[in-house]
Amino acid sequence: MTTIGKMTDGRLVEVVKVVDKVGFSEAIGWVLICFDFDKEYSRRLNTKWVPISTRFEWVRNFFA
Repeated sequence: MTTIGKMTDGRLVEVVKVVDKVGFSEAIGWVLICFDFDKEYSRRLNTKWVPISTRFEWVRNFFA
């Protein structure tokens, strides 16, 4: 299962992981998103941690 979300600026991203704490911040609630999810796992380089308050237009689960 893959979770895909559409950000408010129109970009499609994969929601990789949702965690409470990360090592680089004391804030609680983080989401790891991948911008180039259409590539193989070994070639995905464009990932980013964003706060849980980040807005998405929609988030859907896809089954492969």
